[in-house]
Amino acid sequence: MPRLLMSLKPLYQRFPGLSSLIAIIDPWRSLGKDPATPVTGIQPGCIFHLHRVQATIAKRPMKRAGYLLVILALVPSIGGCYLLKQGTYLLRYNGRSRSIDKVLARGSVSGDVEAMLRCVQEIRRYAVEEIGLEKNRNYTRYVELDRDYVVDVVTACEADSFTPHQWRFPIFGSFPYKGFYEKSDADREADRLGKKGLDVWTRKVDGFSTLGFFSDPIYSFMSDYSLYALADLIIHEQTHATIFIKNQIQFNEELATFVGREGALGFLRTRYGIESEAYTQALAGLRDWNVFRDEVIGLYHQLDRIYGLGLDRETILAEKQRIVGEFNRRLISQAQELFRTDRYRSFQGIPVNNAYIMSFVRYSRDLELFYRLYESRGRDLRATVEALKQLERRRGSPKTALRLLINE
Repeated sequence: MPRLLMSLKPLYQRFPGLSSLIAIIDPWRSLGKDPATPVTGIQPGCIFHLHRVQATIAKRPMKRAGYLLVILALVPSIGGCYLLKQGTYLLRYNGRSRSIDKVLARGSVSGDVEAMLRCVQEIRRYAVEEIGLEKNRNYTRYVELDRDYVVDVVTACEADSFTPHQWRFPIFGSFPYKGFYEKSDADREADRLGKKGLDVWTRKVDGFSTLGFFSDPIYSFMSDYSLYALADLIIHEQTHATIFIKNQIQFNEELATFVGREGALGFLRTRYGIESEAYTQALAGLRDWNVFRDEVIGLYHQLDRIYGLGLDRETILAEKQRIVGEFNRRLISQAQELFRTDRYRSFQGIPVNNAYIMSFVRYSRDLELFYRLYESRGRDLRATVEALKQLERRRGSPKTALRLLINE
């Protein structure tokens, strides 16, 4: 842990709400009700996480929130107006959360929500007991919202290369995303970056994790999720709480994607069996996701070669338009042959937008490395996770260390 963050540890312990103000910086993915969610194309998606700082978790995070906000107002270098505003929203949401155990005991929710909350409890137990993920208070609380998502996230990239735009925050470093609780704020940020000539992508985010700073809640709209999506969400985020390597965003996300996916499938197999509708639907969706992912990565490499030729900007942008257009026309014409699920067969194309492509590629490009380790451990997910835990203690590139693990 960097010395500066270590020096802030007493402040985090006294005012645990401070951690909430960096929870809106770094998203992972947006959950749909199925393994992937096409819009005009397929949403890359995201869920928030942040670099882990070992701090005491307060049982009542709202207790000193007023003092916290005063501190941030007086010390703008810590967060400034952006973090102050987003932190206020997060503290407000946490203040509205209720214990799932108490909600179930009182019978104060609908049947669908009750079924979802009981399933959440089963998934949490499975994640700890069968996969070996960390046991904490995440997903033990419930929040009712009057909308179907939590925040909007903005990401941006150079229009003629895959160089991502970075947002820099004092103390906490640089991140390729920025989240907003108010859509108007996200729209203003997207408009500002678009005027600079960047490709900008804004998407809805269904939830976020604070990696143990708070008891991350389940939201009411999640009762509409498929069983697979709900299990994937919880296991993915518990993977971040178990293994997280600083400044290795792509590695962390690919790791959590792998464990979340395989853990969710394992949960469905254990609870419902391999012949169940829930399991077979999840497999079909993941099969289509893999096909689409391979197509997008192929597009990424094709564009990256063009970007590296040293052509002028106008020529590059024209080539990008042509190549993405051909990609869309081909996939639309072949969708019935390539895909098995209606969600992908209704594919209507992806935007001509490097930020969109990077949002998808960044967290899935090297998934094969994790599956190779999984195979080397006899497809035992718990043994694979135990092996991956070693990487937190190793220096250098975690992917280099992962390749060594595969060959052991």
